[in-house]
Amino acid sequence: MENNTMLSENLKSTFSDLEKAIHRFNENSFNQKPNGSNWSPAMVTQHLVLAGTGIDQVLLGNTNSTEGKADGKVAQIKGIFLDFDSKFTSPKFIEPADQNYQLKEQLNKLTNISRSIISIIPDLDLSLTCTDFEMPFLGYLTRLELISFVIFHTQRHTHQLNNMAN
Repeated sequence: MENNTMLSENLKSTFSDLEKAIHRFNENSFNQKPNGSNWSPAMVTQHLVLAGTGIDQVLLGNTNSTEGKADGKVAQIKGIFLDFDSKFTSPKFIEPADQNYQLKEQLNKLTNISRSIISIIPDLDLSLTCTDFEMPFLGYLTRLELISFVIFHTQRHTHQLNNMAN
């Protein structure tokens, strides 16, 4: 099981890779939908902004002790999001609007999200279950599982952005 330091470093690395992927686009290509894609790179980025916004508050919010292992769903979450051959439909509440987005503004939002999560990880008891938000299809997650979700979900869309850039 990952400890707080390892989790923090993994999150930093994941968001660094995401930033590099986004920087492969210019302001124009960032908002263009590639052939066969429903989303532009900007919309993928906005999806990550919507998915990450408020995660810090859930991590700091109400919790319960966890029955079972703190990392009980990590392998399942990893299997879902790092299966790049599977396609998913986004829940409506994190579906991006089909509009133009400013690349720099989106990067700033993602940087703020990552910094806010990374700043609180050192003091978190990762074994507690977050009860302020129930993840669709997964239920309530431990802090460890929720941070793992952020990592694997971001890695999935970083892969998608890199494919779009190619």
